[in-house]
Amino acid sequence: MSSLFKEVPLQKVIADKAQKIAALVKMLKRIQKEEEEILKQFNKMTKDARTIDDLYEIMEMINYEMSVRNDDKIMILDEIAHQEEILLAEQMKLEKQINNISKDLETSEKFQQTRSLRQTGRFMQFNHNNHNLNVDSKNVQSNIITSYDFEEQSKLNDKIQENIFNDPVKYNTQEGIDETQVYDWILDIDLINNVQQGWTVYISKQFQANKELVGLTNNDNRAQIKWEGATVAVVGLYDKGKTFVLNNLTQSNLPSGKKVTTKGISFKHVDVDSGTQLILVDTAGSYSPVKIQSAMSIVEKEATEHFIIDLVFELSDYFICVVNDFTSLDQRYLDRLSRYIQNSSKTFREIIVVHNLKEVETAEILQHVWTTQVTQIYSTGGSIQRTKVAATNPRKNELQEKHVLWFKTQYTRHVCLVSDDSQLGLDVNPWVFSLLKYWLKAVFVPVNRQFSVCENILQYATSKLTQYFKREVNVKLIDTDNSFVKKIIQMEADLQDGELKIPQTNIDQSGLILARPDSFAPATDIIANDKYIIYMDVPGINEEDIEMYRQNVVTIVKGNRKKPYQEEQSDHIKKQERKYGEFTLSFRIPENFERKWKHFGIENGVLKIVYEKDKDDIIPNKFVNQAA
Repeated sequence: MSSLFKEVPLQKVIADKAQKIAALVKMLKRIQKEEEEILKQFNKMTKDARTIDDLYEIMEMINYEMSVRNDDKIMILDEIAHQEEILLAEQMKLEKQINNISKDLETSEKFQQTRSLRQTGRFMQFNHNNHNLNVDSKNVQSNIITSYDFEEQSKLNDKIQENIFNDPVKYNTQEGIDETQVYDWILDIDLINNVQQGWTVYISKQFQANKELVGLTNNDNRAQIKWEGATVAVVGLYDKGKTFVLNNLTQSNLPSGKKVTTKGISFKHVDVDSGTQLILVDTAGSYSPVKIQSAMSIVEKEATEHFIIDLVFELSDYFICVVNDFTSLDQRYLDRLSRYIQNSSKTFREIIVVHNLKEVETAEILQHVWTTQVTQIYSTGGSIQRTKVAATNPRKNELQEKHVLWFKTQYTRHVCLVSDDSQLGLDVNPWVFSLLKYWLKAVFVPVNRQFSVCENILQYATSKLTQYFKREVNVKLIDTDNSFVKKIIQMEADLQDGELKIPQTNIDQSGLILARPDSFAPATDIIANDKYIIYMDVPGINEEDIEMYRQNVVTIVKGNRKKPYQEEQSDHIKKQERKYGEFTLSFRIPENFERKWKHFGIENGVLKIVYEKDKDDIIPNKFVNQAA
């Protein structure tokens, strides 16, 4: 038993009290024997008494002796009662410890059960009646789908992986299933060039009920009903917990877990905190496993992933990048995404990085990971911030304020989550999600903008496909025999131009494209001494093809390396290793140099950009001599 309790000395306390009571009982027995002996003496002395005075004296003596011993017995009995009270208090304390341990064991079992259900996609974090950020830990079990619903939910999540909406009749007969388990709009881009056969679109029952939203009304008036709110994209590498983060931000029950894989691009319109509307954009993670069917399988999958990220980038206002352990692969992914945003016209140019540390369950490990994977990495370019937010305490089921630590760099904000199925998760995660929600509601993107999924997908897909394949590619949304399934397909007129082939891409190991598809990425050298000089390889490019401008201390170089042959000759290419197309590079100029370049020019295929020392940082010789 001692191994279960932290307060091991309690056993010694009980033993000491028992010994004291035994000693007091022994004293009572001794007094009882003395009283018996006194009575025997009294009987003998009364027989020997000769006068009334002798009897009176004997009675006085006996009364005195018995009174003294009676007082001793009362004191001993009071002490025994006192020791019994102490023992009772210690017993209650022991029972409380046992109850606490039993609760901890029960909670641990529930956490383990929840973790298993979460991995299989069978756990419902939120229900219709729960709009708080988190639920009471006592109600953890009530949010687990049980018996019939448990099995039906498992079947439903399995069907999501096999085109759940292909059988709408059977889907409609499902009982006890929360409709929020299903996205409003799912665009399944299996391969980018399959647009000629059509990308499948799955539509929920609620979305299908609004024909104008689908864009297939009789008068084709797609603008009558649109979603309001900012679009929030959750991106990251494969199996990092992106859907889990979305669910907790919006109290949704989007399918997630080890057995559930998000398809292409998924949309859901949610109302958070009774008035804040958001459009969730969930994505299939980059760098996911590839089913090898041909020598081109990996290339085709990576090219498709890059296209999806490109499309999501155009559609979204906010970007939440979810990582686990912050590896160099995640860092490269985040760096490339950051470059995209900095070169865009988006209002909110910071990426919210959520470190989803789903294996961390102790404060000690959390502090170690926070230090080694966040603060030390950005030790020269970031700062720790502290923000007070309110969230529902899942232990007490009441609102409580806490300070949340987060880390800010020039282009990113970092926060940490821990295992949601742990005691530490109850103490940390609700307030982190409250901070994230505050950011999404408070920063600069207007949330009253209207958004049509259909219009935006068709518009940006047409634009990106045309840019990607370097030929005009127009797409449209069409019906199928299933009212819950549509197709985005290339228009018939464009099919005459032949098959769409995966273009040559410049793929970065991080899972993001370094430049635009089939783009040229110049190699650079930088020298910093009395001048700051950038050398950039730009073969076949003239100064007229280069555009340079600066944003504060950042110089941005854009260019275009054009093909030396006509586009119509592309179908006859037998080998292609040279890179062409547009590129964008940005350079942060150190503060001790002028922000505006002194000179730039191209000679022998090399672009040279020169920055002079900042005059305010140059110490005149006379002051140097005086100091000497």
